[in-house]
Amino acid sequence: MTTKEEKTVTEELTEVLEEIVETPEEKKKGETVTRVDETTIMIGERQYKIVADYREGFDGERLGERFSDVLSRYDYIVGDWGYDQLRLKGFFRADDRKSNPEQRIDTLEDYLYEYCNFGCAYFVIERIGGKRYNPNRKKRKKRRKTNNQAHIEEKKAPVKEVRKETQKKKPVIQNRKPKKEAATKTKQKDGRFVIRQREE
Repeated sequence: MTTKEEKTVTEELTEVLEEIVETPEEKKKGETVTRVDETTIMIGERQYKIVADYREGFDGERLGERFSDVLSRYDYIVGDWGYDQLRLKGFFRADDRKSNPEQRIDTLEDYLYEYCNFGCAYFVIERIGGKRYNPNRKKRKKRRKTNNQAHIEEKKAPVKEVRKETQKKKPVIQNRKPKKEAATKTKQKDGRFVIRQREE
């Protein structure tokens, strides 16, 4: 009897271990960042060029951990360091009229002075080629061409004349009686002006 109990316990343990091994690993946040050459990198399937690397602020591994698909809609990505944390911010081209002025790359200096630690290490990468990805953009539905003959036919139909007898008579609006003017009591002083008393 003891051997059967031991086998069931070991069998249970092996089943549990097999389940743990078979479960897929949780998806790692971020993207993989690979360097193509000194200035070109790949983030996932998108290609970027390192434009600025102030105080050697670029760290591909940390960039990959912090990167999200939302940033792929921007033309430039700025990463700045503060308290050993990497913060990423996206910017559009300077000539992009659809974006807000404070989201264009020509305001980078203002962003660094206002929101970043003084003298912090930072880097700027620019997206090269390919269309930018916008997760908020909805795909447009193509309109199907429909035959509008029914509408045209209706417009061509003659309009029937309406007889005077069948026309609805307009309602007669009775003239309203004018409001009774309240009698005003006046006093005259030397005939020069009139003072009216308030009605209460």
